[in-house]
Amino acid sequence: MRQFQEQRNGDRARLRNALVLAVVLCAFPALILGALDWFMTSARKQAAAGPGIFAAQSSPAVVASLGTPITPGWPIGGWAHSRHAEGEARLTIRLSGPKGQGRLMEIAQQHAKIWSACRLEFIAPDGQRIELKPSSVGDCTH
Repeated sequence: MRQFQEQRNGDRARLRNALVLAVVLCAFPALILGALDWFMTSARKQAAAGPGIFAAQSSPAVVASLGTPITPGWPIGGWAHSRHAEGEARLTIRLSGPKGQGRLMEIAQQHAKIWSACRLEFIAPDGQRIELKPSSVGDCTH
C-alpha cells in the first residue's frame, strides 16, 4: 500500500513538473514577443513625437510657461501606427521645466519614413491651452 502511495505521489510530481515546463515554454516566447512589441511601439512613438517636442522647445510661449530646459517625459501616451513608411499618430507628451509640467497633444503623420507634426496643442500647468505652429505641415492630409 505504501509503495502504491509513493508511486502515485511520484506520478503527481512528474505531472506537475510537466505542466510547469509547458507553461514556461509557452509563456517565455509570449513574454519575449510582448516585450519586443512594447519596445517597437515605444520607438515609433518616440520618432513621431520628435517634431512636436522640437516645436514646443522652440516656442516662446512654452518656454515662458515651463522655463528651460524643457524635457519630455516618459512613457509617451497615445498611439502611433506605421506601415510601409506611412503612418499617423495621436500622442500625449509630458513636458517639464524648472517652472512646472505641462502636456503636449500632437497629431502627426509619416510620409516616406519622415514624421511631421500636423497639429500641436500645449496645455500649460495653469490649464491654459496654447496652439503651436508645427515646423512643417506640408505633409499633413488632415
